[in-house]
Formats: sequence, C-alpha cells, structure tokens
Amino acid sequence: MRLIESFCKENSIFYKKNESLAKYTTLRIGGKAEIIIFPDEEKIQALLMVIKNEGIPYYVIGGGSNLLVSDKGFRGVIINTKKMESIRVDGLNLIVSGGAKLGKVIAVLVKKGLSGMEGLVGIPGSVGGAIKGNAGSFGYEIKDCLKELEVIDKDLKIKTLKKQDINFKYRNSGLSEEYIIKTAKFNLIKGDGQSFKKMKNFLEKKMKTQPLRDRSAGCVFKNPDGNPAGYLIDKAGLKGLRVGDIVVSSIHANYFINVGRGKASDFLRLMEIVKERVFKIFSIELEPEIKLLGGNF
Repeated sequence: MRLIESFCKENSIFYKKNESLAKYTTLRIGGKAEIIIFPDEEKIQALLMVIKNEGIPYYVIGGGSNLLVSDKGFRGVIINTKKMESIRVDGLNLIVSGGAKLGKVIAVLVKKGLSGMEGLVGIPGSVGGAIKGNAGSFGYEIKDCLKELEVIDKDLKIKTLKKQDINFKYRNSGLSEEYIIKTAKFNLIKGDGQSFKKMKNFLEKKMKTQPLRDRSAGCVFKNPDGNPAGYLIDKAGLKGLRVGDIVVSSIHANYFINVGRGKASDFLRLMEIVKERVFKIFSIELEPEIKLLGGNF
C-alpha cells in the first residue's frame, strides 16, 4: 500500500486513508476502505498498473447507487471515478467520461436540445455504472442510444467496443466486472417540445411513485417476468417492514430506505425476509439488482 500512496503523491492524485465508504454511497451505509483514490482519466490506467503489480484487491465505484457496502468495509483499494467527469457534445454525438453523473449529463442534453435519454431522467449514479447495469425506465435503456465504449480491460489495455460487441440484457451489460468504462459515445437526435415534455412527465411520475429524496440504493431486486418486483413485495404485505433502521418504502416496495443509522447486515436480512415471503406466496424467486461489496456483512 505504501507504493500506491507514493505513486499518488508523485502524480498529484488525491486519496484518503481509512475512509468511511458510507459517504460515497446513496444508501449512506458501509465500513471503511483502507484507501480510496480519485484519479482522473489521464492517470487511472497507470494507477491500475501499480495496484495490479502490488496484487492488492480493488473495486471501482462511481455515484455509489445500486451498491451495498459491508459494515466491515473493504480491505483494499477503492477507486472513485468522480474526477472522470468530462461531458462533450459534438453535433448529435455525446462523448462522456464513465465517472460523469447521469443527472448532469441529462441536464446538459436538455440545455443543448438533444433527445434520446428521456427515460433515464431521475436515475442516480454515474454513466459507467448505468451502462454496466443497463439502467433504464419507462421503456428506455441506456443501451438504446449507445454507440461505443472505450474501456480498460483486465490486462489494463484500452479497448474500443462497439455496441454490437456488447451482450446487453435486462439490467445487465454482459461486460466483465474487470472492465472499467473510460468513455462512452452516444448517438442522439434533435429534441423538440414533445420530447422534453415527456421527460418532465417522467420525472414528475418518478417523484410521485419512487422515494427519490430518501436514502436508498435504487431498486433492490430485478423485475421478474410477469409482475414487477415492487408489485409482488407490496402484494405480499411487506411495505413498511423494518429491520433496524432499514425499511421497505411505503411509496415503492422495491426500495429499501435507510431511515437512521442503517447497517448493511440489517439491509441484507430485510432482503432475505422479503425474498422468502414473496417466494412463499407467489413461488417467484427474486434476484438481487443491488451489488454487494465486501465480505462478512
């Protein structure tokens, strides 16, 4: 770890030691990381080479949504992509860094009068995370307007992937966990009054039907075929169910809210109870959408 610290100092890369990861997740839950590092696009590849040569475990986070971090934290290096935030518009092309916040990207598109990402409004997190999980709503998925990606692969080589090279599925890109999204290129269309009215309506609907102002990680479970997970959890009578300071939202049952000093262990226990109850009533096994980081929750 000393070599990694020295590299960061020599290359003016900001880092923090023994830092609580709760600060970097939308749930505000998680123990400490040995070190969290904030590289920019120019330095992340070299940083990864040092980490890999040292044989130290690492994990990359962006906006911290869709993520449950263990109460015991993470032994290794956390790479936070918040400084990889470039957003550039060239005609109808959008070129954006993997760490850019999706909400900020949407705001830029509105200002530029570009359409194609309306259904992604209100989704938290970074562009890279949204692509990895093929985020979407209202019939839109981020893959719909994606053209290509520039990624750092498992051998720390920079590789360009065309959309057709990527095996996108529901809430899954098929990309290796080891791939780090450096930049993404999207093809958009010229917007009109209707497209932006649609976006406003989407956001208003989300505000009414999803607890966007509460501390959550987004949807906890993937939607199975047939009925949405939130519907099944609601019909199982689980809205308001509480373990510690983690509560099934009364607004949308597929959101679990941290109403105080929630713990990852409580969140995980609530997931287990909900899965068991839904399976008992509907014979449907819910599959987690949220990612777990760290062991021994």
